[in-house]
Amino acid sequence: MIKAFKHTHYVGIQRQAPTKKVVHVFDLDDTLTIKPENFNNVGMTKDEFFDASRSFVSDERIAYLARFLASHGDAIAICTARPPERLIESYHWLRKWCIPFDVLMLSTGHLSSGMAKQYMLKRLRRQYYRVGTMVDDSPWNIQGARLQKIGAIHVRKNCDYWTAHPEAVSKV
Repeated sequence: MIKAFKHTHYVGIQRQAPTKKVVHVFDLDDTLTIKPENFNNVGMTKDEFFDASRSFVSDERIAYLARFLASHGDAIAICTARPPERLIESYHWLRKWCIPFDVLMLSTGHLSSGMAKQYMLKRLRRQYYRVGTMVDDSPWNIQGARLQKIGAIHVRKNCDYWTAHPEAVSKV
């Protein structure tokens, strides 16, 4: 079963029907992916970065965590700031690296990532028993998760980018 959905602040696909499971949320870029050594995206546009990320490999430490949680019966949601036109390539990248997921959500770009992901978290909260943990590299997304009273693991990658691109985050 693959069902597409659309919201003002995100789009996505549901691969498995929501159930009374705990769902864990993983970011894609610089969380599930790992950049090549000496790759610097500070001066890149988002589209340039997303184009380059097609060749990035899986960060096996984070992918292992997603696989482990899924193998113990929890649901996995991939929530990313990638734009909607990157849905199919994101789907294929996750499948290529054998990363399990029940739902894949991408931002429409109308809001900052930290705000859009809060709306994604609210949807997941309505559909699943509980949102367990969010795993993300953005301090702004971590802040948004905490505003939603959801536990978060801050993967400290891409720190120079986040320092150069601050976001204002408030509870939605």
